[in-house]
Amino acid sequence: MKICIAGLSASGKTTLARTIARELKIAHVQQTYKKHAKGDSELIKMTKSTSPAFIKKFDREIFEKAKGKNCVISTWYGPWIINDATLRVWLAVSEKERIRRKAKEKGKSIAYMTKYVRARDKSTMEQYKRAYGKAMDFDVFDISLNTEHMSMKEAVSIISMLALMRDKKRFE
Repeated sequence: MKICIAGLSASGKTTLARTIARELKIAHVQQTYKKHAKGDSELIKMTKSTSPAFIKKFDREIFEKAKGKNCVISTWYGPWIINDATLRVWLAVSEKERIRRKAKEKGKSIAYMTKYVRARDKSTMEQYKRAYGKAMDFDVFDISLNTEHMSMKEAVSIISMLALMRDKKRFE
């Protein structure tokens, strides 16, 4: 079973994936540029300037980490690169809520985080196009889930149940 969780910045990918992985007792595979950058502005600069070769190498690392495992993958491009995913989930959270979450997490102002979240989302979309020569195709997702108005427990239950239903070999 492989569950890919994606969404714009501060949509809750990592938190939700970590919780699902713990609930289902499977691995959590995460790869982030944050380990290559020091601070918010450097992260955005990096996303704007990374070469297609670096992006594809980074994505291959995610693919390799998930290979042959039951896992939850929480990364921007997971749903597009994990071809044997059991379930692909898009977290649809309003920009206002994502900014609020990020401001709370970082202890920064709403104004600062508005600029950051918008710049980060834009640079990530451009990065994907630079690497793969096309805009992100959201038709790959099996479900779009707005976690803004539900508890973590509800989101985990919905995703876990759907993934388990699709992973029929667990029940045979």
